Amino acid sequence: MTRRACRYPHRRRAWKALDSGLFVPHQEPGPYVGAAAREVRLAETLTVLKDESPEQAVRTIVCREVVRGPKKDRWHPLLTTSLGEVDEVLGLFRLRPYHEQAYRVGVYDESLDRVPCGYDQQSPDPKRPRWPRGPLQRIGWLVALVYNAVADFAEALEGDCAGCQVRTLRRMFFNRPGQLYATPEALIVCLDPFAGQEALVPVIDAVNVAGHRLPWLDNRRLVMSLTPRQQQRAGP
Repeated sequence: MTRRACRYPHRRRAWKALDSGLFVPHQEPGPYVGAAAREVRLAETLTVLKDESPEQAVRTIVCREVVRGPKKDRWHPLLTTSLGEVDEVLGLFRLRPYHEQAYRVGVYDESLDRVPCGYDQQSPDPKRPRWPRGPLQRIGWLVALVYNAVADFAEALEGDCAGCQVRTLRRMFFNRPGQLYATPEALIVCLDPFAGQEALVPVIDAVNVAGHRLPWLDNRRLVMSLTPRQQQRAGP
């Protein structure tokens, strides 16, 4: 477990008093594409928490972010129980915003908080209902599976679509109108033309090469295609 430490004045003075030789420089990507890399210096120490003995000191990763110019450097101490290297601990902690973003997408894009049978209707006290574990775990697991499947779909698209949220991909590529053509051997799905359909070409090619069969439709092969978009005429 890793969490940010409270930067009390007496603790901050102790962290800043550490020998400069303990800090190991690392380079991290800038805050945006094309930004210069930022320098981060990492050191390891122990922190004694309130009402605890020195034998119970917690491993602390002190992250000093070097700021150029007149501003002061930023200090980000982390309390951790991890046994990994200091840069690995910092890298794992940097993933925390992505976890929070995934939860937000699950709630607003995949209706994570709308759990069927989320509470026991036979609870003796309706104001404090019991929460059965099964439905909660099942819905949470299904939402996570859909989230990962949509993320894989976004990475397979052509262009800069990796990392798009579920609602964006749903608006652009899901539930598209089209035509179905059934032959004795195949079911052909022909999507109507739409803006940005070229991004689907790698995904459609992969589906067609895989040769998926539909057992519920006499084992017909699934074939997908795009309708070419009409070229706009130049001039009046």
